[in-house]
Amino acid sequence: MQNDYLINISQMSLVDKILSVLKAGVSVFSEAAPLVSLLSDYQSQKQTKLIEDLLNRFLSMIEELDNRVKDLEYMNSQDFIYDLLQTVDRAKDEQDEYRRFMYAKYLTSCCHIENVKNRCKRIFLDYMGKMDELDYFVLKSLNNTFNDRNAIDDVTHRFNHENHCDLSKREVMNHFYYLTSLGIIEMSDQEEVVKFRKRYQVESKSSTFRKERLYQRTTLGDDLYYFIRRAEEKIESDSDGQAR
Repeated sequence: MQNDYLINISQMSLVDKILSVLKAGVSVFSEAAPLVSLLSDYQSQKQTKLIEDLLNRFLSMIEELDNRVKDLEYMNSQDFIYDLLQTVDRAKDEQDEYRRFMYAKYLTSCCHIENVKNRCKRIFLDYMGKMDELDYFVLKSLNNTFNDRNAIDDVTHRFNHENHCDLSKREVMNHFYYLTSLGIIEMSDQEEVVKFRKRYQVESKSSTFRKERLYQRTTLGDDLYYFIRRAEEKIESDSDGQAR
């Protein structure tokens, strides 16, 4: 049975929307109560502003998501309340604007028909709280197979160029090590590299395999990337030509 709280939500003010959804969640999820109290008592405080920013971004993104890939049944369900509560709880103290943007993207992705029943989505939410803009750039730059790129050199150059900054290769390398420790990316296997280069007749760029710093996304990193990507889908396959 669908809930009425989302049917008329477009006619409410933003704060009323937040309170309405969270209050609806109290009857189902006891953890919603502190958030409702927080918003009711401190509506002029910074936490509410951060939550409003998240909701504003989400409402804007969900309007852009193709109607053919939105799951309206999910958006009128208790599952949506739970996903909303989990995201709001993280965003209410998040000072980083880019990370709040990604939380809004996560919430939008949750509404995609291919993501609604994904049992890993709350794992993805946890990982998103551990990543910053450069980490996402790294994830986007890699494939889940070896692509014959010196990933650290490539990411350093492109990130600095696109963001008008001057990160050192060492700083970028530290992010690669960090993402490796999270299990999101990994060093390409030497056997895979040799096989690739023989197949395409590519000469080795270095005599030392490890110094080439050849990375790829793991299965976890690949699934996380495509989960987030669906916040932008118009039902066509991704721009990189990989339909998922």
